[in-house]
Amino acid sequence: MALALNPIQGKVPRPRIFAVLAVIIFFSEIATFEILMVYPAMPHMAPAFETLNIAWVVSIVTLTGATLMPLIGKASDRLGKKRVILGLAGVFVLGSVVCATATSFAVLLAGRALQGVLVGIVALSYSLVRDIMPRDFVPVALGMVATGIGMSAVAGPFIAGWLIDSYGFHGIFWFMAIYLGALIPLYWAVVPESPVRTDRPVDYLGTALLGPGVAVLLLAITKGSSWGWSATSTRSLLLLGIVMLVAFVVWQRVAPHPLIDLRILFGRKFGPTVLAVTGLAYMMNAHSMLMPTLLQTPAGIPGIAYGAGLSATQYALWTCPLGIAAMFAGPLGGFLAKKIGARQVLLGSGTLFLIAMFLGSKLLTLPWQVAVLSAIAGFAVGFLHSSNANLVQDALPPETSGVGTAIAGVTMQLCSAIAVTVTGVVMSHHVLAVDPKSHAVLYADDAISRGFLYAGAVGLVGIVVVLVMKHGRAPATGGLGAAEPAAAQPAAESGAANAPTDMSIR
Repeated sequence: MALALNPIQGKVPRPRIFAVLAVIIFFSEIATFEILMVYPAMPHMAPAFETLNIAWVVSIVTLTGATLMPLIGKASDRLGKKRVILGLAGVFVLGSVVCATATSFAVLLAGRALQGVLVGIVALSYSLVRDIMPRDFVPVALGMVATGIGMSAVAGPFIAGWLIDSYGFHGIFWFMAIYLGALIPLYWAVVPESPVRTDRPVDYLGTALLGPGVAVLLLAITKGSSWGWSATSTRSLLLLGIVMLVAFVVWQRVAPHPLIDLRILFGRKFGPTVLAVTGLAYMMNAHSMLMPTLLQTPAGIPGIAYGAGLSATQYALWTCPLGIAAMFAGPLGGFLAKKIGARQVLLGSGTLFLIAMFLGSKLLTLPWQVAVLSAIAGFAVGFLHSSNANLVQDALPPETSGVGTAIAGVTMQLCSAIAVTVTGVVMSHHVLAVDPKSHAVLYADDAISRGFLYAGAVGLVGIVVVLVMKHGRAPATGGLGAAEPAAAQPAAESGAANAPTDMSIR
């Protein structure tokens, strides 16, 4: 039976709260495992499947997540966040097994498409924490869920390096299947269900316009460099995606039961938050893409100044300060958000990311230099995730928490795809050589340095938005202070939404 966090019988014991939180964190850390394991494995996948389109291994996850997130968010508001999370976990495990046994690139992509549901697992975890945790503990709890408690961030790269070096890239997918599969029964037994429900009918037309619209736009962005940006197919998809998203906004204005209130979507809280976080997340994704090339390229190659020739395991060792720093920065960011406001934490993240982009452009390859760069990036990542989680939850009324978080997740997926694509385009203009057999690419120095600097320029736009936004300047409340206009909710639903408000930690 799940551990109850309802204070009817008195104050909720601290061990019970942390037991539930720990299980949620371990479960949601599958997203961190996926990032830290798949990115380093991509250089090994390309020659194995003899393909130049290895970027699709990342893009297909983004496309799937963007397409499904609005429906996932709405389903969680109607059926319960825990129930939907467990269903998504089952799909992810199936996708991991498909990837682990793939003998062709098409099968690998099919498995990765199934793994795309992990976006929903993470996004709904934030909303679930908001719904079930003691209110005064929510800001810190959100920071902890956002960056985990260190197992994936610190151990993930080493596990990935060992698996890749010893068993090939298939090993990382077997690990993910076993890891999450083993946690499913524990999650079902320990974590309580959210009491928040929305009984309004599903806006199927809005869902069909938003998710697929973003997916079509992502497809055009990810394939534009190979198809040609002036190609009819690229332009057609870009136009179709834009038209679908515009139609979504128009429909939301007249729909009897809109997917999300436009006053929330474009309000002074949610809108600027998503825009600011997107700019900073661009730097994070560019960093994740550029660092493996910077350090895993063989050292001493004539014509380039970078390259350390690291194996996957060595790469994990050199960059582990990122995971360690993020482990501390997540809860610290949540604590600071509760004390001084999440907007200030987000501003700190942007400043640290700018420093990381500048240092990265200098092509640092000495161990101590990489360690310093990784630590700075780690604090930036931890502060970004913890501040984003608090800003989004404080901008959303309880009855739209699931779908609102889903839309924020879709935007992050779009940002990830754009960052990977644009950084790839920047790098492609500075190619020195391509191995005709393995398709391994050797990039010039400018490919790396300009990739970092261009990412910094995009991030600077996000920082400007942070500086002018009003939301998040007051201490975070874990969603209690969300006051954007929203349709009135039934009394019973409102009571359920406020059920955890008076909980306290013993």
